[in-house]
Amino acid sequence: MISYNVLDREQNKAEITLTTREFPNGDTMVYLEAETDGYLEPIDFQLPLSGESDLEYLEEQTVPELYPHRKERKLEDPLSTTLKYMENEMNSALIGTSVYYNDISHTYENGQLSRVVEFQREADTLDISEEGWKVTIEFAPGEEKFSTWLMISEEPLISSKEQFEQVHKIAADEFRWITPDTLWSHGLNAIFPKTDRAFVRSLVRQSGRASAVMLETNPSRIWENINRHQFAALEVSRNEDGLWHSDYTSTWLERAYDIGPEYIDTRHNDNIFRAQLKRAEQLGYEDYAQERAVYADFLIEMSEAGYTIPQGPGYYLMDYFDMQHDTHSSLNHALSLMNYQYDAYLHLGDEKYLENAEAQFSALLHTGTGWVDEENTIIYQMRPDGTMSGQDYNLVTYYDLLYTKKLRNELELPASETLDYLIEVKEQNLQNKDIAIEGTFENVEEFVGLIE
Repeated sequence: MISYNVLDREQNKAEITLTTREFPNGDTMVYLEAETDGYLEPIDFQLPLSGESDLEYLEEQTVPELYPHRKERKLEDPLSTTLKYMENEMNSALIGTSVYYNDISHTYENGQLSRVVEFQREADTLDISEEGWKVTIEFAPGEEKFSTWLMISEEPLISSKEQFEQVHKIAADEFRWITPDTLWSHGLNAIFPKTDRAFVRSLVRQSGRASAVMLETNPSRIWENINRHQFAALEVSRNEDGLWHSDYTSTWLERAYDIGPEYIDTRHNDNIFRAQLKRAEQLGYEDYAQERAVYADFLIEMSEAGYTIPQGPGYYLMDYFDMQHDTHSSLNHALSLMNYQYDAYLHLGDEKYLENAEAQFSALLHTGTGWVDEENTIIYQMRPDGTMSGQDYNLVTYYDLLYTKKLRNELELPASETLDYLIEVKEQNLQNKDIAIEGTFENVEEFVGLIE
């Protein structure tokens, strides 16, 4: 990382930060960030690229167009999904969005920070000519910060228009607005500070589930580079306890449980650990396999600490941990944590992980058909007092249930009529909504933790 300052005649300053990550194949990720203190003159940054573009791809379909079955959001995302690819005889480059934004984070009296930024505008900052490629940063009055990114190579990064379209579809979720350690995503309605243009770090998107699957199932130069970026960005943003902590206030969690901006979202951590383990295996990071135990051991600690909802002889682990408050247990979280422990036992062989998973499965058997309401649809959550409410997600819980069945089969554990019944109900719910089921019993792991 290199930082340098520029000054105008009135001594107004801007700081430009360049971060590069060089990959084993010779390709490079370039992250360019800037912050101004009144400096409004153009700032040109020369890139190590030259030549006019011989081939260009551009995609900018909206998220609803790319993923029509997503749940409807209350706020319209102000950031486009624009992604560009350019290539000539000497270079190729995947070019991300350029964003001007302000920091509107809030610090509480106890020192906790709710980290939120506000989108100001998107701009085309790249200029390409025979002499060279450059990024021009020019702040408008009232704007504070800027960021953009590029992936550059001396070889073609993209092999076809069809591959670029696939990259763009996944980029809309997993690497649209990225920095060396953060993926900024348009905030939900229930965040603080809140504006219509607020963005927060999205751990579920930063986990890069779909990108890791692509590296495994369709390995190529572009997916290798994307996954190396995602792996590094997640590791440098990891907390000292080995987990990934949310860092913005959910007003829903604050209102329901008095939880502040720093907490552990169990589903997000499940997604991250599984994706990191998958990409580490594909990228040859052999020592990373031992990290599987970090989250598995933490879940046992939370079970022993009583952050559970007892059900019969077993219990569900709670969805969120701030080490002070009890929260609910939603079925998709509960299944993901149980499945993580089954998987940990498969890979590590320690009986404690199987015992923990089976205690959670006992709770599922005890609740049984209680997860199905009078309209024959799956209920979303169970509160600490055992009462249940809410409408479940469409696909994510279905794949969790199917993955539970697959893991138990692999472990040669007894079949379960309760589990089969919940899967059948979920399949009927999806059929009634005309939602296609793309995953199968054989490849279900590729769909676990998908974004809805």
